[in-house]
Amino acid sequence: MFFLLERTNKILRELERQIVSNSQSITSFQMKEGNYASPTDADASPAPWKTYNEGDRWGGRDVHAWFRTTITIPDEMDGHPVVIKLRTGAVGWDATNPQLILYINGNLIQGIDVNHTEVLIERKAVKGTSYKVDLHAYSGMTENKSDLSLTFGVFHEQVKDLYFDLEVPLKIAELLHDDDKSKTDILNVLNHAVNLLDLRKPGSQAFHASVEAARKYMEDEFYNKLCGHEDVIASCVGHTHIDVAWLWTLAQTREKTARSFSTVLNLMDQYPEYIFMSSQPQLYKFLKEDHPDVYEKLKQRVKEGRWEAEGAMWVEADCNLTSGESLVRQVMFGTRFFEKEFGVKNEILWLPDVFGYSAALPQILKKSDIKYFMTTKISWNQFNKLPYDTFMWKGIDGTEILTHFITASDYQKQVKTHFTTYNGYLNPSQVKGAWQRYQQKNINNDVLISFGHGDGGGGPTLDMLENARRLAKGIPGCPRVKMTTSRDYFRKLEQTVGNSKYLPKWVGELYLEYHRGTYTSMAKNKRYNRKSELLYQDVEMLSSFSKLLGGQYPQDMINQGWETILLNQFHDIIPGSSIYEVYQDSHKQYEQILADGKNMLNQSLQSLVSNIKVEDRSLIVFNTLSFNRNDVVMINLPEDIKVPELVDENGRSIACQLVETDGGRKALAYVENIPAKGYKSYKIREAGKTNIQDNNIVVERNLMENRFFRVDLDEKGAIASLYDKVNQRQVLMANERGNRILAFEDRPMNWENWDIDIFYQEKMWEVDDVQSIEVVERGPVRGCLRITRKFLDSVIIQDMIIYSDIPRLDFSTQVDWKEDQILLKAAFPVDVHTDKATYEIQFGNVERPTHWNTSWDVARFEVCAQKWADLSEDGYGVSLLNDCKYGHDIRDGHMRLTLLKSGMEPNPKADRGHHEFTYSLYPHAGDWKQAKTVQMAYCVNVPLYAAVSARNSEGRLPEAVSMMQIDCDNVIIDTVKKAEDSDHIVVRMYEFCNRRTKAEFTFFRELESVTECNLMEKPLNDVPVQGNSFTFNIKPYEIKTFMLKVK
Repeated sequence: MFFLLERTNKILRELERQIVSNSQSITSFQMKEGNYASPTDADASPAPWKTYNEGDRWGGRDVHAWFRTTITIPDEMDGHPVVIKLRTGAVGWDATNPQLILYINGNLIQGIDVNHTEVLIERKAVKGTSYKVDLHAYSGMTENKSDLSLTFGVFHEQVKDLYFDLEVPLKIAELLHDDDKSKTDILNVLNHAVNLLDLRKPGSQAFHASVEAARKYMEDEFYNKLCGHEDVIASCVGHTHIDVAWLWTLAQTREKTARSFSTVLNLMDQYPEYIFMSSQPQLYKFLKEDHPDVYEKLKQRVKEGRWEAEGAMWVEADCNLTSGESLVRQVMFGTRFFEKEFGVKNEILWLPDVFGYSAALPQILKKSDIKYFMTTKISWNQFNKLPYDTFMWKGIDGTEILTHFITASDYQKQVKTHFTTYNGYLNPSQVKGAWQRYQQKNINNDVLISFGHGDGGGGPTLDMLENARRLAKGIPGCPRVKMTTSRDYFRKLEQTVGNSKYLPKWVGELYLEYHRGTYTSMAKNKRYNRKSELLYQDVEMLSSFSKLLGGQYPQDMINQGWETILLNQFHDIIPGSSIYEVYQDSHKQYEQILADGKNMLNQSLQSLVSNIKVEDRSLIVFNTLSFNRNDVVMINLPEDIKVPELVDENGRSIACQLVETDGGRKALAYVENIPAKGYKSYKIREAGKTNIQDNNIVVERNLMENRFFRVDLDEKGAIASLYDKVNQRQVLMANERGNRILAFEDRPMNWENWDIDIFYQEKMWEVDDVQSIEVVERGPVRGCLRITRKFLDSVIIQDMIIYSDIPRLDFSTQVDWKEDQILLKAAFPVDVHTDKATYEIQFGNVERPTHWNTSWDVARFEVCAQKWADLSEDGYGVSLLNDCKYGHDIRDGHMRLTLLKSGMEPNPKADRGHHEFTYSLYPHAGDWKQAKTVQMAYCVNVPLYAAVSARNSEGRLPEAVSMMQIDCDNVIIDTVKKAEDSDHIVVRMYEFCNRRTKAEFTFFRELESVTECNLMEKPLNDVPVQGNSFTFNIKPYEIKTFMLKVK
């Protein structure tokens, strides 16, 4: 026997050509340009039908068209199965190829793309029967035009079966070494089988009889005798990863969902063993709205256990940039949708393609009844291979969650890469590769594979399902495939490894050594996200307060706003890695929900103001944060007051500073001791004379000084000296300058809008072309120096602000950015001795090294933080705060905040345009805990709100109230909202100093009952109440949620 592999491959190519015979072509279609939802809508359109002939071209960038033709069954196809085959001329899967939805006789059948071209339309055709074929066609996102061709013919199922009976073991044999006994056995059987084939006249009776004989031989001599092992298992579940937006818009995602999900349902009719899972309730909502008939079929498959609605989050969200409360809402909105629509309770967080995973996640998941976590993305690491694929992941609070990485990858006879994929191709190479790549073979013999084309949808194909049927028989030399759900896999995995002393543990964040630019790209969207998250939390808190006094709680509108926030946290939208059109849509959505949020907030404020008893016209200052607050408030002045003055409860006059803003003439005032989650009233009146400048603040062209700092500037506007007068020390390193704006060449090797590569530091320019430095404010509240710089064609205007009573420097920045492939950073070299920095993450913080001792340290040359980062030695430190930035690099005392990243692919206009943001420097005594950096960062991000009230002697509330407070500095009350399913108040808080604490919570009214619940508002235990307060113990970094019933 010679050249068995080559000979068998040759026979298979011939056999493949015989699967469909008697093919006929459709050479003409009727075509109507436009995007129509159904055949009925296409008919109703007044647009004319045109004739489209074979060889014509259609499409272009982002073009829809409707095609129609008729197929009539000829005599020679009578009684046979008939398939149609559609081609657009596209080759290769890039998720942006032309894609279509096929309708037969008005019924939606499935999607058509380069991987799904063949559709069975009838199992036993009747001659003379006609079928109306409609095609909803989408061209894709390139300028190329496409073909469209359709053929139909007789489908020979036995030939197809033999093809796969032979091809699957052949592909396994190709992967085995020559001295492997399994390879010899497989090739012997294949040789005998192909010898039985009669290929003298393909399609003849003799041919089909030989096909049947060869099939029987393979079944008897191979699949029944040589197969059947179960020593290694590959648990497989069908899947299609659909990016909610990426190289296409949300509108196209709705169509991708319909195409992909209908294709799955159609294949399920042909393959009863086929099990499919899909995450992201947002997609299901799209389908329910657009194609309710398809959605009902999907619901039936869920009921049968063949379609798995799993994954936990509303969308597969970014886990670096989103706030803690957003992560909670992602799970809440996601799991509630799946339970309401399908009656299923999710157990798995399914995030195959997200760009790193916060150490806060294990606790968030466990307190949301999510038991397991799955990803593959960490296998993309640039420097280091994570040593585990099955492990317990331990978060910042100590919570652990069973984690498994999908290891699907092509088999490598010589291993050269550790890359894996969530878009598995169910074939022998990837099944063998998944086991080869798996690192916990000592405790588990079962790997998970999600198979199907993805990113742009599509899903499993006929050949994957045919491969699965053969691989399920346990072919020698390859793991045995078992079709299963992801939930059943994880439950079995837990039973297998849960008590093993060899189950490894990973502590802390799962940092992705890749896509570091996503902390910064499309900065405007990141600002929108931060402002929206915080605004809607403020709306919920103030609306809850208002509702207790008889006001409205607009729950539906609040939840609609949150749904939009969650949608835009998808892992290719908020990271900045989508096309330009996605951000046009996103910006409109954000502007709408911000407008809605501000309206709801103002309505709540007015409702509360109407209930406050004041004897004179008053300014009511509201504090939505959970600690008593001393801060600056911005006041919209009544028309009759020219120079305002506030008077506090002790009759003390508080000077105001007039400022000009985009909204017109306003005033600033420094107010003290505004109650936590409450308000305080001040009389507001005409001062009678112009405010006298407070001598505490000095602002000159090269000098700013208050009672906290002396700041000397050089001729370039950088800080030459920053002297801390309170602590009597220089903040900056010797011979270094602070607040340098640095521009770096940013041309990563790949994935331009995703990546920052380590070599970006090789080429840098200081932004030092100073156009002007001018004093713009010098008042009793604050002083402001405006520095205008040019960089190439861009302009950066920065207001450097010092305060009379706040020990912080603010850098309020406006940028008109016109550059490409430039990374912009602000740098502060601080004289602090430490080898680690602390960064805020969701519901806590983490420490990371400031050196490059190991490859793991080097890989984290750019990291993500939420509102602050800090460098502290014993007794002193510096915090760098921000109101919408996330990318940081801190090394050897140099603190740098990444401001803009203007890549060009896939969005050539990324970060071009207007930007506004604020970052702040906060030097302090002690470490960040003693300095209350957490509270200071909240103050930078969350404004005090102010409203003017006329005299109101009928009000029910006193002039100052704290709605709720807690008696310790290391716990933040982050969320106050109405419960989802009752009128109770939900209060969520977290500990942030790694300190066990016994805390007392006090409410402004008497409490009837308090129940501790999990993050999904599921009751856990009753809490004893003493009037209007209760005590509880909170562990380090623990998140606590309580449900209050108010008397």
